[in-house]
Amino acid sequence: MTVLVDTGVFYAHHDRDAEGHEDAKLTLTRALQGEYGEIYTTDYVYDETVTLTRARTGSYEAARKVGDRLRETSAIKMVNVSEEMFEASVERFHRYRDHGFSFTDAATVAVVEEMDQDQVMSFDDDFDGVVDRVDPTEVR
Repeated sequence: MTVLVDTGVFYAHHDRDAEGHEDAKLTLTRALQGEYGEIYTTDYVYDETVTLTRARTGSYEAARKVGDRLRETSAIKMVNVSEEMFEASVERFHRYRDHGFSFTDAATVAVVEEMDQDQVMSFDDDFDGVVDRVDPTEVR
């Protein structure tokens, strides 16, 4: 079993004031205990998480801290989007234009589908109907 963790989960886990913080904390804790199998994310999600953290908090230190955590944990495998995966992401971005995906979301779908991963962990219901999703608000 595998799960790819999306930006909003990492951000909400890091920012104690974020909506969904407790849900993200519980869901990631369960993931780290093995409930969802191997944990993945992408370099695009890393980028989006660090950027979002700096934009919302106004703090370089907060952004650096969340980025360091993502890079330094061996429990989360980082998938770097290759040229081939980039092209698959472009294709998904066009195919799922009615889902409101960011390009990072399209890359997430491409990685999940191309690597035959089981699910994405995300607050974002735009993934519904495209890939299986673990919704942190429903984990108890």
